[in-house]
Amino acid sequence: MNASPSWKPARRAASEFLYVTAGAPLGFSWCLALAIALSVGVATSIVIVGIPLLALTLIVVHWGANTERERAAMVLGAPIARLPRPASGTSWLRRWRARLSDRATWKELGYMLLLGPVGIFAGGVVLALWAAALAALASPAVATAAPAGSWLAGLSSLALVGLALGGLVLAAISLVATRGLALACASLASGLLAPNERAVLAARVRALEETRAGVVESADAQLRRLERDLHDGAQHRLAYIAMELDRARARMHTDPEAANELLGRAHEESKKAMSELRDLVRGIHPSVLTDRGLDAAVSGLAERCPVPVDVSIRLAARPPTAVETAAYYVVAESLTNVAKHARAQSVAVEIRGDDSHVQIEVRDDGAGGAARVPGSGLEGLAQRVEALDGTVSITSPQGGPTTIRVELPCAS
Repeated sequence: MNASPSWKPARRAASEFLYVTAGAPLGFSWCLALAIALSVGVATSIVIVGIPLLALTLIVVHWGANTERERAAMVLGAPIARLPRPASGTSWLRRWRARLSDRATWKELGYMLLLGPVGIFAGGVVLALWAAALAALASPAVATAAPAGSWLAGLSSLALVGLALGGLVLAAISLVATRGLALACASLASGLLAPNERAVLAARVRALEETRAGVVESADAQLRRLERDLHDGAQHRLAYIAMELDRARARMHTDPEAANELLGRAHEESKKAMSELRDLVRGIHPSVLTDRGLDAAVSGLAERCPVPVDVSIRLAARPPTAVETAAYYVVAESLTNVAKHARAQSVAVEIRGDDSHVQIEVRDDGAGGAARVPGSGLEGLAQRVEALDGTVSITSPQGGPTTIRVELPCAS
């Protein structure tokens, strides 16, 4: 249940206070650790020993920068975007060369070094202000317990009331100061840790190139599969039907009973061929999906699955055709894998969607061990989803259970 609107300012103030005050110990720890690591690494780099230490320091700095990106959500409302991942398939030497030549690496290091003095200053100011405000507010209550002869015990009642009122004013000043310092620290983090537009664009182009190549490979593999299935199945049956019809025609006048038997065989084979062709077409794009939508199509998949399937679908509106087809493919491929490999007793398919996204989750209680490997059905599934800017998450430890989560954007 959502928090009451009256609590939101209090929660925001508490988050900002925690963000600023936590910056003091975090900043001190990072500043001390980096000072030691960098000094030792630079001093020993002349004998090569320091080079691995410096490399390890940059890795730890990157991890720390990612934690700071997440921590900034306490003030900004959402984490700062992480840096794009380096291109896959490149050697570790190229990845390190790219990292060292990237300004973002040194901006991360600079921020983690600045976190020390900035965090200590901001956290110290906020703690001092709030401590003074709370002490002034509590002065009337603790004045009676103050030692005789102390300045607090010597204050009059009117002076104590004035001190408490001053504490209220100081508390308001502390609240404003906390918010201002929190926004300043978060803005510093955003300025140094947020990826620049050029890096985001380059990563986007790289992702599109990879997904395009994956889609081409997936489509090529699907065409080869269809060609193989047609050649090994329906084509042989159709050839057999033609042969039986030729034999039946040749015996029509001389041996009607044998001709009738041959026609019966041809008829049975034609029904099998029709069934195989229907299955092939269903794997490409079933007519029920076009005519009646995802609910009916997925229900049909569940009925044909040899494992009991529980289907739950809630869609605010019918998704775009490409998204609908991809969602159907996700469920179809997942249920096929369950039937072939999972040794499961039950499956649950859950589909939720609104105007912006469609989420699909397929869970089974099978043996687990499912993974994306080149040429596998899950790899083809993931490539189809990623081509639509979707995301795929596969959780399948050995022994199960297996959960496949997919999110597809409904771009207008």
